[in-house]
Amino acid sequence: MTSSFAEFRRTHFHGGVDIGTGSTTGYEVYAMRDGYVSRIKVSPTGYGKMLFVRHNDGYSTTYAHLNHFNAEIDARAHNEQQRLECYPVDIECSPNEFPVRKGDLIAYTGETGVGTPHLHFEIRDPWMDFVNPLQCSNLAITDDISPTIKRLAFSPIGGESQGAERPREHVYSVRQVRRNEYRLHETIELEGNGGFAIEARDRSNGSNFRHGVYGHQLFVDDSLVYAVRLDRAPSTDAHQIALYYDWDLIGRGRLERLYVNSPNTFRFYSPGGDKSGILGAKDFAEGPHVFRIQTMDFAGNTSTVTGSIIFHHQKTVALEMMEKDFVLRVQDTMNVQRVLMYFKKDNATSWNLKTLHPQDGRIVLPMPEGKYDVIKVAAESNWGFRSTPLIHYFKKPTGSAGRATLHHEIEEDFVRITAKTTQEFSTPPTVTVYEGLYKRVVPLTPVDVDHYVGSFVPFESHQGVRRLVLNAEVNGHLSSANSEFTVYPIVAGSSGSISFDDGNMVLTYEPTSVFKTVFMRIEKGNDGSYKLLPENTVLNSGLNVSMKGSPSKQRQGLFFNGLGSEDLLDTSLDSAKGTFDGRITRSFGEIYLESDHTPPGISRLRISGTSGGRPVISFRYGDGGSGVEYRELKMYINNIVAVPEIDGEHHRAIHRVATALERGSHLLTIRIKDKLGNSTEVERRFTVR
Repeated sequence: MTSSFAEFRRTHFHGGVDIGTGSTTGYEVYAMRDGYVSRIKVSPTGYGKMLFVRHNDGYSTTYAHLNHFNAEIDARAHNEQQRLECYPVDIECSPNEFPVRKGDLIAYTGETGVGTPHLHFEIRDPWMDFVNPLQCSNLAITDDISPTIKRLAFSPIGGESQGAERPREHVYSVRQVRRNEYRLHETIELEGNGGFAIEARDRSNGSNFRHGVYGHQLFVDDSLVYAVRLDRAPSTDAHQIALYYDWDLIGRGRLERLYVNSPNTFRFYSPGGDKSGILGAKDFAEGPHVFRIQTMDFAGNTSTVTGSIIFHHQKTVALEMMEKDFVLRVQDTMNVQRVLMYFKKDNATSWNLKTLHPQDGRIVLPMPEGKYDVIKVAAESNWGFRSTPLIHYFKKPTGSAGRATLHHEIEEDFVRITAKTTQEFSTPPTVTVYEGLYKRVVPLTPVDVDHYVGSFVPFESHQGVRRLVLNAEVNGHLSSANSEFTVYPIVAGSSGSISFDDGNMVLTYEPTSVFKTVFMRIEKGNDGSYKLLPENTVLNSGLNVSMKGSPSKQRQGLFFNGLGSEDLLDTSLDSAKGTFDGRITRSFGEIYLESDHTPPGISRLRISGTSGGRPVISFRYGDGGSGVEYRELKMYINNIVAVPEIDGEHHRAIHRVATALERGSHLLTIRIKDKLGNSTEVERRFTVR
């Protein structure tokens, strides 16, 4: 087995298992069970030559990258190719056309489509979703090798953490401490919510091929939090792979999420629900805990990585005045190691620190009587986590007028706000958000006397501009700042349309377009393209897009680029509306119009073996623009169809003449088109002797 079930592929889960054949093609392939050939597919790319066999219980088995089929199926495919005058065909067969019994010869292994010689084998359920073939007891492999754990990641989720810096995901290397046991030596700390991801690889006996694993279990203090067993994977909604792998970390590893932060159609994890596996600091006792992730292959070999995670709880600190004394009250003193009290004079650059140890949650402090102008208090837990500071001015700071600044970061499902000043805020600043007819004040929490942070979730009912207004008092002087951004909420379960750039681009959506509400942003490029953000947003059924085109421009098409692959959405301008129209179904990404006036090319045309009357014709082809339209790659000998075998991976074609040609001169014609209609025709005369 060279590739396992549900391995990472950029646009889908690997739907079966790959069986290596070395560098050899032509091994016999047999029907796994009784049934009938339900579909014959020939493609120059992807699966290559492929057979679907439907079985009596509604399940199907598929066999791909084949060199050729048995004689009867080959003849059926060849006849369809002759009828369509092209190489790619997709034939639906009736139950009586090609019935098969278990063990019947149906094809021969090859390397058509993509990849080196191997057999790709799948089992699909009655809804055509992928089923792990290793669940069948007859498909056993020898495997006593445990998986290798390569790295872990931990990512913050949501806006609960209000630290000085935006919480970031971290990728960690792990160290093997003994056979099948790994250790993360760094300690993970969490305030708010977060989740793990893991990268692991496996191999079986006698093979150097590394492939994916079968499942994972996440434990915190020996309690099972999350489990995944890759027994099934979606086929029609295969782009959901970007929900299972952490797409934001793809450049740093292929990390499988051990949590779910979006609704999906996966059936391989437990517990169910769109928050499964997410760790919330408030759900655990404050302090250090042990996590353990167990990774397994299908044979039951396991490897384990362990480490420490500290869950932090925010402490509440309150300051009250009682006659000439301050009373400091601290919540949950059992887990408070100390209280840090900072004092300073107005506009001083350094603080004086006093460390206190509260008892019974209450500390009485004498008032400093003019010695200091400002006090800053924070509780530090037994594990070094400091609470949001409490700031109190005995005397408001004065001096030169400072400047307040306002910044925002748009996260996946909330907006983070940062207010800063070059001096000191005399009073807590306020930020008001204006969204259409609505306005509201966003609560801010202090990080320091010159730094406050906050967050809010945009209203789903308003499409368009959000204006943020900061009002502050800095060194006793009023100061304000503004910031604005535009978001377009696409609300799960609703329908609507979004018109952008004076109607040059219009998006429409339905109740099933997205898995969860998305706050979409649109950026227009200097080249007229439109980028939909957040870029790695995974769609459910997708969005319709219309983009205005120019009737004067020829050979133009509507393209989309997202999740690492490019699609041509439309090639013809609607003359009535003046638009190109298409549908994006995988993710957000870039939408653009592109012209292509360069025809595809044909090179290295060779005609050999003419002396026997059965020449071999081969050539290379290529297109640097919109791509080759394979149904329009046609070849004729003396105006009679001669369909070549096409290797789309290496852009080459070959045709072996089956019926001997008569002696004399013959005319070879090759025609090729790209997806925007540019065409090339090559004619070559050759002589059979």
